[in-house]
Amino acid sequence: MSLIPTDQIARFRESTPSVMSLRLQELEITQYFGVIFSARAVPTMTKQDMTGFLSFKQNKRWREISKEDVTADMPRLRVAMACLVDESRPIAERMNELEPGYGVLAVAHLGKAKLTPILLMSHPKQYGVWNDYSERALRGMGVFPEFAPEWHLGEQYQAVNDVLVGLATDYRVSLWWLDVILERIARLVR
Repeated sequence: MSLIPTDQIARFRESTPSVMSLRLQELEITQYFGVIFSARAVPTMTKQDMTGFLSFKQNKRWREISKEDVTADMPRLRVAMACLVDESRPIAERMNELEPGYGVLAVAHLGKAKLTPILLMSHPKQYGVWNDYSERALRGMGVFPEFAPEWHLGEQYQAVNDVLVGLATDYRVSLWWLDVILERIARLVR
């Protein structure tokens, strides 16, 4: 596989058709869902709040995350979301508790492709999105981190997020915009 240079991020940034439109969409979505996924609001989060977020029509960003329903057990989902957005604890610790098949607070069908966009909503300057697209793009650019064998989802996400935050800083884009760009780069990776 030939590597895609990381400066492809800059090329896609420069070729974004309407930066203002993208930024307005980002602000609209992150502010709206940022309230829903705030530590104060999660205890009263409704099924409609979550299904709304999982809908491309409302999140305007991720089409594939609505395929499985995560709202079958709303009390469990609220506990999981409260853990996810609890900034008093390290992100690796929180993500490990939510890891499907491993974590004590895991919710069926609630994996990294749903958890990390929620983190982006709650803290848009702090957390990036780790999904199949971003992973393919990072691997294609040769910047996907190496994982230690004993790492679980939390340590893995911490390493991936460090790369995402670094790229967003280096290329002067928001983590939302970086996610848009990484999806485009992923389409170049063969």
